[in-house]
Amino acid sequence: MDSLFREAALHAGLGRTIEQIGGDRFWKQLILLLHHCLPFDNALATFYPTGGAPQPLEEYDTEPQAGPASMPIYLDGLYLLDPFYQACREGLSSGFYRLEEIAPDHFRQSEYYLSYFHDNVLEDEVQFILQLPGLGNLSLSLGMRRRFGTEECGMLEMLSSWVLALMGQHWQQCMQVTPSPGQSDIASQVRDALSHFGAGVLSERELEIARLILRGYSSKAMAERLAISPETVKAHRRHLYAKLDISSQPELFSLFIQALGHDPQNP
Repeated sequence: MDSLFREAALHAGLGRTIEQIGGDRFWKQLILLLHHCLPFDNALATFYPTGGAPQPLEEYDTEPQAGPASMPIYLDGLYLLDPFYQACREGLSSGFYRLEEIAPDHFRQSEYYLSYFHDNVLEDEVQFILQLPGLGNLSLSLGMRRRFGTEECGMLEMLSSWVLALMGQHWQQCMQVTPSPGQSDIASQVRDALSHFGAGVLSERELEIARLILRGYSSKAMAERLAISPETVKAHRRHLYAKLDISSQPELFSLFIQALGHDPQNP
């Protein structure tokens, strides 16, 4: 009997979501529908344009956190270290993805994960990604205070066919996302922030190593990506740390945050 009521509630929620396609409450209704299937801890619907900063469409948190809002610093440039954003920029196809599938091998040891992701996205993340050819990507992110289980991911993968279809139908009816005030100015300032990080001090190869360190790549993974030896990667790391007068990844992350115009002690 319980399963019957659960199925009835699921179909009722799906009907309400379909009714909201093209409307202001679509994303909230879709998130609530998925939350009925799997009680995650937070969700974020986002538009990743081909150029410029992500545009948040809907935020959901079962336990809103007190303190400074995390979204401004993310939109000011921290998104450049987001593995899902980077994967979309590199041509990730439409589908359902786990963090472990697309993140660098040492992502959970990166300062971005330790200082930002773990406090705001929490322990684990999955995303429904929809390609919008020539425009960018739509993303629906689900965050959890623990790791998503294999069965849970299997269920979400099974649901992804109609979740992505609903996202696509909603986009077609809306056809546009209105940038928030100052969005174009932000985009022009930080669109290529990583490319300018350390400019004038570091060589091109050292800049590339710095970007990959910030994103959570190990020396071995960097070597494979750049087609050089791990020893060469380590030598470049030593040189860039010396040039920037730092000695650790947290200090490198702190310099990056400062470059975005934020005080690491008071973000």
